[in-house]
Amino acid sequence: MAALSLKPWSRASNDTSTLKDILGRVHLERGHFRDITEASLQEELANDGALELSSSSDDEAADEDEEKQEAGNAKPKTREDLWKARAEMLQHLDAAHNDVMIALDFTSLLLTKEAPKVAAPTVSQGLKQEVPLGTLGTDIWHRMPVDKVREVQDEAISTNVRMEALQKSAGSLLAAAERLEGNVRRETRYWGELLGVTEKGWNVCRLPGQRGRLGVTFGFGESVGEFARRGVAALNADAEGAVVLERGIGTKTRGLRVEIRCGQEVVGSSRLPRLVGEDDLTLETRIRHARDSLFDEELYHELVRESRSATSLGVSMKGSSICFHSGADDDGDRAEVSFDLVSLDDSDNVSAKGGLEQDSVAQAIALASRLLLTQAHRDRLRKRAEVPLPISENRKDDQPLLPILKPIIAFLMHQTAIDQCNTYLKRLDKLLSKANLEYQWEKAHVNLPALSDAKCAEAVIRALMQPWKSDSLLSIENHKIAINMETSLAYGFGTNWSLTTHNGGCLRVNDIDELRGAVDRSVAGAIAGTIREKAGEGWTSNERELLLRRGRGEDGKQGKVWVSLSGDMGLLSIASMTKKVSWSTEGESSEMSLAEAWSDIVDVKP
Repeated sequence: MAALSLKPWSRASNDTSTLKDILGRVHLERGHFRDITEASLQEELANDGALELSSSSDDEAADEDEEKQEAGNAKPKTREDLWKARAEMLQHLDAAHNDVMIALDFTSLLLTKEAPKVAAPTVSQGLKQEVPLGTLGTDIWHRMPVDKVREVQDEAISTNVRMEALQKSAGSLLAAAERLEGNVRRETRYWGELLGVTEKGWNVCRLPGQRGRLGVTFGFGESVGEFARRGVAALNADAEGAVVLERGIGTKTRGLRVEIRCGQEVVGSSRLPRLVGEDDLTLETRIRHARDSLFDEELYHELVRESRSATSLGVSMKGSSICFHSGADDDGDRAEVSFDLVSLDDSDNVSAKGGLEQDSVAQAIALASRLLLTQAHRDRLRKRAEVPLPISENRKDDQPLLPILKPIIAFLMHQTAIDQCNTYLKRLDKLLSKANLEYQWEKAHVNLPALSDAKCAEAVIRALMQPWKSDSLLSIENHKIAINMETSLAYGFGTNWSLTTHNGGCLRVNDIDELRGAVDRSVAGAIAGTIREKAGEGWTSNERELLLRRGRGEDGKQGKVWVSLSGDMGLLSIASMTKKVSWSTEGESSEMSLAEAWSDIVDVKP
């Protein structure tokens, strides 16, 4: 309940009354300021005798106000009337106090502009929180004389200021329009290149962990973890809106190079992609270079891993090169094949050596290694799709070595064996032609598997990974000699040879020198059999001993004739106990045919 204290008016004059006290007395004497009107003041003056009120239509209203005032001044008769009068009085007091405080705050805030230290303590806390001090002030304006010249100058200045502001606004709008046009042009170019990439089948996606950046996936899903993570590159836009492929800091474009050396001389080299300026490359071309580089890096990584377990096959590391010998050429020099991972940014690495003899072989080896890695990816995908083995403590998830080097080495071994066989048969061809023998021979060649049923690249590669087989045939009249060779690193090392003669004999050897000796004996035996068929009665042949023999006949003649052949030395001869006729591919050689030489020898008496 609010406390109220009443005291009588002081009769003594107090000239030091504050504005707050004066406003309070005015409110108590005359009520709210809104009730003080001109009519009420005239009535008050008339009551004092200063003026006489003129009769007006407000007399009835004045009478009603007097009745209300008399009713209000009437003393309360009951307790309820007393409490009602008390509440009404407190309500009027609160309203008056609120009006006075508002007026005080207004006056104090106005004075804080000139005297903040004096007026600031009288400002209420609520007003201080809403309005900063010193924000309201007053000023006295004196009417100035009209100056036409100054008004014209002020008008011109204001016009110039408005024009300058309009020009700045127009310049800002033009700059914004130009900037917007540039942004639209860059965005159009950026999204146009991205659309062209997606139309070519490349996967454009958001980069994980990088909001608002796009990337392209060019890697291989079945690569090992390190290379699978590097198969995504960011697609950033440069100042002109062109897409820049960002593979990461320090990433260089690399390629696998295969070289074939004989001694210290390079006789074959695979092709490397030639990089031109980045401005001349399309986005798709840069993505393809990045994909090929990542593929060759993974291929080189797998070759290094496999080379550590293939030392028994002659594979070794020389610096950063993986080397092995493919076999001997016609001159007996061993050819060496090397794999290197070189940077394509270095012009020395991609400079074309131009038209080397074994370039096609080196390119074929590089292509075969890439196909084998692709097949390994397919095998991994198939294995991952299978039901996994039960989890156990002994289970190992080690990454197996990929078969890339071994199939290549097997093919090169087989090709070397074919070359050695054909070289030997060429010497025999030259030697037999000098003896005027009737013969035919077929060169050995690689028997490719039947690829007619292969409907996909996987079937082709699996067919080519089978053991390599080749055969050659030498026919001397009715005598046939078949040479078969098979190369596989799955269950043996090197090439296995088999020789089949006309009489059904079969010989298996593992060395080319043994094969040459066996072929020499078989051809010499075939020549002896051919001579026996044309020699007449009484002659018999022993193909094992390469001997023609005749007992004493009716003419009293008997004899023995030996046939000898050396394909490596290029020497063929038939000899009796007293005479010998020889044919040679090099040096002196008889001009007689084999039939003439036989006649010359058998006419000699023992």
